[in-house]
Amino acid sequence: MRILITAGGTREYIDPVRFISNASSGRMGYALASAALKAGHKVTLITAPTALKPPAGAHVIPVESANQMFKAVKDRFPKCDCLIMAAAVSDYAPTRPSKTKLKKRAAKLILELKPTPDILKWAGRHKTGSRATGRRSQIVVGFALEDRDLRANAERKLREKHLDIIVANAPGAIGAERSSVHIKTRGAEWIEMTSRDKAMVARTIVSLVDSGAE
Repeated sequence: MRILITAGGTREYIDPVRFISNASSGRMGYALASAALKAGHKVTLITAPTALKPPAGAHVIPVESANQMFKAVKDRFPKCDCLIMAAAVSDYAPTRPSKTKLKKRAAKLILELKPTPDILKWAGRHKTGSRATGRRSQIVVGFALEDRDLRANAERKLREKHLDIIVANAPGAIGAERSSVHIKTRGAEWIEMTSRDKAMVARTIVSLVDSGAE
């Protein structure tokens, strides 16, 4: 399959040197890219800035902002068989970023923020193909970071964004080498993996994608 994977935390610039971001290391997305390559798939990795080295064999597309990531996904989504949105995309961006470095002042600085594009929701709505038409259905995998009602909120996201698989975890997973995840494929029971290496979690997700494509 042709698998499109996003990774890392996007940057939303306030001025040329300051930005809003998050603590994502990109490890999960890069582990997914490595697992998919080892499973014999063709991988395109759309990555926000990270300190990681991309796995050999992946076609890498570097981006910074949510808008850049959205454009890269939209351009390549029609030709992929599966999209795995592992990136931590910023939910908000400054409404009016400054073109020059903001000087420190005694007065408070108030930032006005606007929502960024919901890439996952767009992909869920635009996936194509079905077994009824004889064409392979595109598979869309999303991640849900939840600090309360984890499974309930993740299942709502699975349903409302028309996803095929949801991977839910808690904030402690951000930047960590190991994490506990709850994985649900549409129409199946939850799978729980406790304190597992992200490479192992990635292999499990790719295996579920393979099963869904059969």
